[in-house]
Amino acid sequence: MRKYFPVVFFALVLLVSCNADILMNNGEIRIPDSSGNSSDNGGGSGPDPVELTAPTGINATKSYFSDSIRISWSAVNGADYYTIEKTAHDSEALTGLETWQQIQSSVNGTNFLDDSSELSANTYYSYRITAHTYEGISSPASATATGTILASPNTITATQGSSETGITVEWTQMPYVNSYIVYKSANGTITGADSERVAVVGSTGSGSISYTYSIDQDREAGDELTFAVQSVGETGERAALSNTATGYTLIPGAPVKPEITSITKGSSTNSITIKFVSSVSDVDFVIRKSYAGGSEEVVVDTSLDQWNKLTQISDNTYQFVDTSVIRNVEYRYSVTTKNDIGLSEASSSTAYLLSPVSNVVLTAVNSDTQFGYILTYKLPVGADDEERINSYKYVITQNFKGGSSTEIEYEEAVIDQYTTIYYEFDKNITKAEELNELRSISITVETDNLSSSSVTSNLVPFIPDPITSISATSNNKPAENDQPNRYNVYPVHVKWETASDDSSFTLYRMDEDGNTVSFQASGREYTDETTQPLILYEYWIDATDDLGRTYGEPHAKNAYGSITLEAYKVMFESLSLKPWEVQDYLPSEYRSWWKNTEIAKKIEKGNSSSIGEQTEALGSASASDHYHGGVVNYSAGLDGLTNADIIFTYTNFGENKNWVMNGHYRMDVNAQGNGSASSDTNGFDVTGMYPGHFDLGTIIVESKGFKGQYYVTYEYSDGEGIIQEGYIEA
Repeated sequence: MRKYFPVVFFALVLLVSCNADILMNNGEIRIPDSSGNSSDNGGGSGPDPVELTAPTGINATKSYFSDSIRISWSAVNGADYYTIEKTAHDSEALTGLETWQQIQSSVNGTNFLDDSSELSANTYYSYRITAHTYEGISSPASATATGTILASPNTITATQGSSETGITVEWTQMPYVNSYIVYKSANGTITGADSERVAVVGSTGSGSISYTYSIDQDREAGDELTFAVQSVGETGERAALSNTATGYTLIPGAPVKPEITSITKGSSTNSITIKFVSSVSDVDFVIRKSYAGGSEEVVVDTSLDQWNKLTQISDNTYQFVDTSVIRNVEYRYSVTTKNDIGLSEASSSTAYLLSPVSNVVLTAVNSDTQFGYILTYKLPVGADDEERINSYKYVITQNFKGGSSTEIEYEEAVIDQYTTIYYEFDKNITKAEELNELRSISITVETDNLSSSSVTSNLVPFIPDPITSISATSNNKPAENDQPNRYNVYPVHVKWETASDDSSFTLYRMDEDGNTVSFQASGREYTDETTQPLILYEYWIDATDDLGRTYGEPHAKNAYGSITLEAYKVMFESLSLKPWEVQDYLPSEYRSWWKNTEIAKKIEKGNSSSIGEQTEALGSASASDHYHGGVVNYSAGLDGLTNADIIFTYTNFGENKNWVMNGHYRMDVNAQGNGSASSDTNGFDVTGMYPGHFDLGTIIVESKGFKGQYYVTYEYSDGEGIIQEGYIEA
């Protein structure tokens, strides 16, 4: 049984007298999103949709700032906002296997400052930009631009006793650094004060950079001096100081340099052993250790009663075992003898543990030449060390989906030829055959009866069971607990069936402009509370693997939510009753279109205070709807000397692809804008997403505005129409 309740409505403007300000600025009204930004709401692309080109002129700063990268690009004609994607890589050139991640969903200008906390030294960051309109149109992605943060070298070295006159400081060139400031201190601490500055060294572009500090023979001969380096960018910006290194010159009479006879390189998994020989007795020993990213530290100094850290193997041979070490780090050790006169020249060497490979990743590839997974990995520290005595071999274990596995052994001479390994998959496969497919890869490094820990890649997903059916509500009467969202739209309830045992699914939703969002759903249903009015959505669950394979046919369902009565009234007033003024839900391209219609021009004349101009509103005009091929006709004439008859007739007319209206109304008003409103078609019938009927009821025209009561019937798709009483005051 259909129920009718009166709705009292006090209109803001008279139909025949359009507000000129709203008319000329198109009544730009936007619905705020959850972040406080604004976006146009409304359906439908116009007859000539905007085409956006890919952004050009993209640039990313290279070592300009120590904590951020600024990205800029040229504006795209017609774009309302931009999105930014980012990827990180170790070398400057992209390989094509990078993973891109969106870092900014809405940038209104043409520049962005990436100051995220994960930006790190010696890492390259590439960016690409996409332009968008509020109506959902997107451009192709731009070309990429690569940037870096300004950073000082991770590690520097300083010579120890290799010269009587100077100390050479060396470091590796940092990306795009313009110059370097070298600092020196005699107290073991570098603060970066101007008094500590000893040189400014220019960039070489690549490779190593060195600077030799000439000591003051009277004051600094043989003294341990501390050095640090600071990178300077093109703009003069300075990075934080590097870690420090200690150096000294040789003094005549200092003891003879010791000799490191052996040091473990990848032959232990938990410690590094150093053996050294001293040709002189009655001396002390100093052992220093450094590594990339850390300052040099003294680990043994027997002059400080630390003989217990050394083992004397023979009269002149000693051993030190360092257990404070970790995998995949290359350490540099220096051994020095020491007497009352000074320090000998240091004997130095590098060492490392037997370490596992890292970054073991299987990436799906689906191209004209490859269909399967590519294995990428990073070899362990020391893999390219020509001084290493023991040979490595790499055991790659292929783990299959059915639980079995096989091992393939690669000698290091062979593995060095591969940067990636390709595993081909079948495009069409049964569930039983799938058990023989690759599931994951594990890699172990072996040498001399030792092996590193095994590192396993990510898992190749199974092809999911197909979705056998999916359903979604459309304009249904709201359930008891349903609440409208900020757009005044009630939820869409989506349900699906599948033989899968999975309890978690990704539900996708696409609107009419191709914009897609996803939701994580538990169980077999999901309530979508984020839909907007007058937009038809398509829902589906992607039951495919990373290669796009599936066991069943795809199932999708079109749906949309019901709306509140208040939204229904506003939509009627905006989209059909007075679209040239009330434009809350009017598509953006229609705002401009309505402004230029003959109807709008006549209404503008009718709004004038001049009687002469008001008479120019007399006559007829029409506007053709470009969604449904309908028309709205306007006719105004004099009834005697003081009254005017204004008639509007809508035929199959709708300013949205999902909204159609048919109806007629007539106004009889005097020069003061007072009179009556009537309809010989009993109001307006609405079809499309939200069918219903509008009855003019007892509406009158007073002071160029509507006043009175009309009746609304809103029909749900699954039951009777429900009408609630509401009031809108001018």
